[in-house]
Amino acid sequence: MATSTSSTPAPYVSGSKGRGSAHHARYGTPLPVLLPCSPLYPRAALSPSSSGAAGLPASLAALFVDRLVTPHVVGVLDRTTASVWVAEPDDWRVLFERGFFGKGTLSRSEPNWRKTRLDLLKGGASFAAEQLRQKRREERKRFKLDRAQAMMEAVIKAEAVLAGGSGGGAASGPSTPAAGPSVLPSSAEGAGDVDTHVGTDDAHTLSSSPIPDPLAVPASQLTPQTFLVRPTRPDATRNRGKNAFKRRPPPAAAVPPPSAEAAPPAPGGPPADRPAQGGAGEDEEDEEEEEDAEVDPSVVEEMEHLQLSYEEACFLSIGLGVLRVYDPVADSYPPLSSLLSVFLTNSPAHDLHPATAPAALYPSDPFLVRYAAYHHFRSLGWCVRDGVKFCADLLLYRKGPVFSHAAFALLLVPVFADAAERDASPFKNEDWYAERTSWKFLNTVMRVNSLVMKTVIVVYITIPAVSAFPARARLGAGLDARQADLRALLGTYTIREVALTRFGIARRRD
Repeated sequence: MATSTSSTPAPYVSGSKGRGSAHHARYGTPLPVLLPCSPLYPRAALSPSSSGAAGLPASLAALFVDRLVTPHVVGVLDRTTASVWVAEPDDWRVLFERGFFGKGTLSRSEPNWRKTRLDLLKGGASFAAEQLRQKRREERKRFKLDRAQAMMEAVIKAEAVLAGGSGGGAASGPSTPAAGPSVLPSSAEGAGDVDTHVGTDDAHTLSSSPIPDPLAVPASQLTPQTFLVRPTRPDATRNRGKNAFKRRPPPAAAVPPPSAEAAPPAPGGPPADRPAQGGAGEDEEDEEEEEDAEVDPSVVEEMEHLQLSYEEACFLSIGLGVLRVYDPVADSYPPLSSLLSVFLTNSPAHDLHPATAPAALYPSDPFLVRYAAYHHFRSLGWCVRDGVKFCADLLLYRKGPVFSHAAFALLLVPVFADAAERDASPFKNEDWYAERTSWKFLNTVMRVNSLVMKTVIVVYITIPAVSAFPARARLGAGLDARQADLRALLGTYTIREVALTRFGIARRRD
């Protein structure tokens, strides 16, 4: 595949301690195929479900026949959702932990629905990605309510001072607020989130930028900002700076003073408000912990499966020889030679057998265009994931979603090498030929991705002309799918990357 100069992801250096080291040991293998240098190689070599170079193309099998360990994974084709389902937990664990292929149907990314339910039965000690996301949403919602409440209180106080005509502390009526900073009442949902000053460890900040006294400011200079006390943002990364507000610690529970009638505890004995060692209270806690630990995992049935896109399934099956695709319509496993026709857009189910008249293969097929980009960036070492969440086609991770956020969002724009063949293509009315080249759409994608700190890359994929292929490989206005070689076909596409940046006049004047 002819490509322009592209950068490969920087090598990942795992830390010696902490969660990064554990994640690197579990998710550090970039592909399901293992080499002797992989830390998982000794265990995989003893597994009966793996064999060296099984199912790989002859060129690769000849190089690594004695060194390569290839797992065997079975997936079920589902044309309704245009995906391949992997139902066995051991299989989808291999695919996700070694390259982050697919996603759980009931989870945000990694299939962990059953593990989350078991944790809830045991007391909910751990949090899944979905629970953390819901918690952050609730915190942001509470922050917005507190901010609106604080701004409303500031406007009311400013109007009261201006209406009373106080300038410099002359008024002292009931409508005049008390001198000095005051804590604004917040809503019921955000109680305790409003803070008027920083913590004691930032006392120098208070002296450099104290909160102004509304009664000490002339009436002509009063603004709503004079009375505004901002609540603390829930996200610590968005609340930095010299004058950052910090959340007050929760008030300690009031402890009633000891009564004079209560007898003091004996020397060396337990406190009076707590049972002695081995008392009934401690026994009850131990029994509850034992009950939580004795939850039977069989009570929660596995109802989730790993869902692979057609691009991922093609890369794992035809590219690596790891995946075997089972077609329930034909009740068979299509061979690799005819598997490509299964993934084509709107391919009929009966085009699996060689005896059947093959369907025409068009180089402008949306699947081929997406797979050309997917295969290109996977071969460069990037972790490629779907990017529909950010109005993009694909996302690029340096190592994987458990290590960092995606660094780049890809927008695929096909370009015909022969403009005359565009009218003959059945996919000429796809949205990317007209909508994705408009400035309105590009500005929308740039606005979304700039807010999440992602660089937008427009990937121009040049579609080869059908006339450039030999006559024996053609079939009507397209190519013969039965004679098409995916490796040779990918070599006819050309990929160019153009990085976009959002220009802000006010921010780039200097």
